[in-house]
Amino acid sequence: MTPRPVRAAIAGVATLLLTACAAPQPAPTGSAATTGTAAEPALPAGTLPADPDGVLPATAGTADPAAMTTALRFVRAWARPDLPAATWWAGVRPYAVPAYADLLATVDPANVPATRLAGAHRVVTATAQRVDVDVSTDAGVLRAVCLRSGPRWLVATLGVAQKAAAR
Repeated sequence: MTPRPVRAAIAGVATLLLTACAAPQPAPTGSAATTGTAAEPALPAGTLPADPDGVLPATAGTADPAAMTTALRFVRAWARPDLPAATWWAGVRPYAVPAYADLLATVDPANVPATRLAGAHRVVTATAQRVDVDVSTDAGVLRAVCLRSGPRWLVATLGVAQKAAAR
């Protein structure tokens, strides 16, 4: 049997741990999360909403306009179900990371539901290395995830935007 003072100490430590885990923690100030590092420069806090699934940092910043351009060019090339497969793939390949381009080589463009861009497009989240862009099409809103590849931006994935998928 554990002596009473030891049990009391264990209970106190457990209470402290549970309280510390449950209590909201203040945002760090002056850390890499808000000021950036040499690898990822500081981005203005609060300019974009936080990533809802927690994949990206809570501090999102201003996107490089080239990422939006890449996303729009990619979706414009992707939304061509009328093209032969080889022509369609040649159109999307320059805007995709190599692994995604290889996957797209297996797509039958006749199965692509969109035929054109439509409505507004917006940056959802942005870091120095990743920008998520919602692109409106005649088939709904798609999310293009763009990654920095050296001086260029390339699309790593394209899918249904989370809000559109929830409807």
